[in-house]
Amino acid sequence: MYEKYRYPGEFEERSDVFVTWMPPYIGSDEFDSRVPCIEIIRNLVDEVQVHVNCGQEGALEEARARLAEAGVDLDKIIFTQFEDTNFYHRDNGPNVMVDDGGNRLLVNTNWSFYGVYDPADPAMQTSRQAGLHDGISLGISDIVDTDLVSEGGDREFNGRGVLIAIEDTEVRKRNPGWTKDQVEAELKRLFNLEKIIWLPQPLLEDDDYRMGPLDHKEDGTPVFGMSFAAHADEMCRFITPHKILLAEVTDEEAAASECDRESKRRLDAAYEILRNETDAEGNPFEIVRMPVSVPIELVIAPGDDDYDLYRGFIEEMGGTFADGTPWPEGPVHFYAATSYCNFLICNGIVLGQRYYHEGMDPVIKEKDEQAERVLQECFPDRKVVMIDSFALNLMGGGVHC
Repeated sequence: MYEKYRYPGEFEERSDVFVTWMPPYIGSDEFDSRVPCIEIIRNLVDEVQVHVNCGQEGALEEARARLAEAGVDLDKIIFTQFEDTNFYHRDNGPNVMVDDGGNRLLVNTNWSFYGVYDPADPAMQTSRQAGLHDGISLGISDIVDTDLVSEGGDREFNGRGVLIAIEDTEVRKRNPGWTKDQVEAELKRLFNLEKIIWLPQPLLEDDDYRMGPLDHKEDGTPVFGMSFAAHADEMCRFITPHKILLAEVTDEEAAASECDRESKRRLDAAYEILRNETDAEGNPFEIVRMPVSVPIELVIAPGDDDYDLYRGFIEEMGGTFADGTPWPEGPVHFYAATSYCNFLICNGIVLGQRYYHEGMDPVIKEKDEQAERVLQECFPDRKVVMIDSFALNLMGGGVHC
């Protein structure tokens, strides 16, 4: 019976989308994470049944008030209050398989907050249960369990038995006690796959920030990332069963930045793999390239929002990053986890990401417009809406997350 189920591609018709009401960790008016959250919900409510989980204390009242103030019809939203310590629900949310008869099945993967904690930790179990609660709220009672740690943002399906995932993430970072063959076999079992296309590494700026600096300024000041994720959906997306969108760093960008230079190496390796790969029927994929965003720097000083959060993870490692770099004294420089590949496809609409604010480098605006053109060319029959997602990216994720 299980063999009749498949995991659909995101470009297929969808019935429900789950959204987390974001907590205000970046609390200024300029970087209010609830603003892009409202815009995402506003653009989805006429396309699909939207579920908004308010898993933090006081979140339900705030969500209803802010959405109503923005003119969003609350009757079109299902509000839930499943306790959840994670707020990028793509990763620990429901994994729904379907068959041709309209039946659905829930895959219950393990959860470790991006490889930071033991999956047995009560907080990890709470986030794992939130995804189960979501699926059960849809009326799904058939559940397949696994001890494998795997996040939704690192699984790109073509809906025809093929998965793209990051090998370094799925094996070394999330399941260090498993071999690659064991991880592959379990993913194939869980999602009824014919094949997995393994990309070696994620974009550097989306990799685990605890590894060390992404870049250095001219005076030697280190610049760090703001993400744990190391996910495929920041760099590589299925846009049809046979077409893949892959990020691209130009030679000029690579020459100007050590971060872009390393990401180009990783993306070039991914391209070589993808151009020589085939779908489950042996057909080659068409590859479309998407620009990478301009690095946008944020400086966080002691006393600012999130300073203690990011420092705390490094303190748990003894006060130094994995490469031996100490946590800096005074202000710390970060690159936001920006990406044009972290878009959401939902029926008649595609929600992309944009970054330009008045006073920023005009190149950022040019990149925003270039990314929008790529999405419009890829999805000519859908409405493309670019969401100002910078406040989300400052917290390590984006629209798709």
